[in-house]
Amino acid sequence: MRNYFLLLLVFLSSHIFYGQKDSIVLNPRAIRKTGFDFRLFGPTVLLAFEGNHFINQNINIQGGIGLIGFYGGIQYYHGRKDKKNLIVPYSGFNLAYFYLPDFGPGSSGGYGLPSCYIPLGFQLMTKNGFHISLEGALFLQNTNDPSLAAYVFYQGDFVSIQPWGSFKIGKNF
Repeated sequence: MRNYFLLLLVFLSSHIFYGQKDSIVLNPRAIRKTGFDFRLFGPTVLLAFEGNHFINQNINIQGGIGLIGFYGGIQYYHGRKDKKNLIVPYSGFNLAYFYLPDFGPGSSGGYGLPSCYIPLGFQLMTKNGFHISLEGALFLQNTNDPSLAAYVFYQGDFVSIQPWGSFKIGKNF
């Protein structure tokens, strides 16, 4: 009888300490991992179509193509798997390349511009995967173009830093 009691005690204690510990997932970023959205402004300056995938509820990789360029990057979303976290802050890093056309008389047609986009923002994601994001960012460009001087925080020999931002709306599945 004593052996049955010890066996029952081990069985119950294993369920108390280990049972269903990670089975409750409330964060929609952990459930709806892959999605698409449209972005206004952002790394490609104008309008872009973006695909994203959450590796876990915190790390998101993304890539997009816009009217005049393309980009890719990674973002970190704060939050836990066992909390709802419908609105969360995030930060990220994107590398982008866009082409600025020059339509003026005697122009050479335009030039390509590599850049780095560092966002800091908030995302609202509902339980069904619909999401809206608003972010502010620093836009680092490899240029010395004097026409950008009104918006530039810092103008060095090889890089200019200016404030920028983005608005995204989309759905994760």
